Amino acid sequence: MYNIIRLSEQLSEKHVIIHSACTSAEGILCEMVQSLSDELGPDVCEDISNAVLAREKVRSTGIGHSVAVPHTRTALAKQLYCVAATSEKGIEFKALDGKPVSLFFLIISPDFTVGPHLNIVSAICHLVGKNAEISAEFNQAQTPAEFMEFLKEEEEKYTT
Repeated sequence: MYNIIRLSEQLSEKHVIIHSACTSAEGILCEMVQSLSDELGPDVCEDISNAVLAREKVRSTGIGHSVAVPHTRTALAKQLYCVAATSEKGIEFKALDGKPVSLFFLIISPDFTVGPHLNIVSAICHLVGKNAEISAEFNQAQTPAEFMEFLKEEEEKYTT
């Protein structure tokens, strides 16, 4: 039996943005990175935002079903960070299926790690791949606590 990474153990309520008012891909990505400013510092957040945006220009991380998993590995991060966000209206994100994105999971990890970074991206893809309506369901959360509770319930479905 292998060890399954749980997104709920990598994500805290203070890093969950409910119903972001952002209307652009750049805006939501910067807002998500900025939520880490207490941990990373404002100067580092700007550089990490630029790295995330540069990664998106290479290839969109909009995986379909209204979900995006933007991510980057950088020397500016000393540990793995996760941020989640919802958008009621959805944001044009050049997703694989061409639909707007309304559920975002941002992963930032140190450049010297590969396994943990890929494992958390895989856990997210596994979670959302089981339910095509998951973005709409997460968007029903009105608080970060509700978001986290729903996340834990969904994880239980595929880890038990």
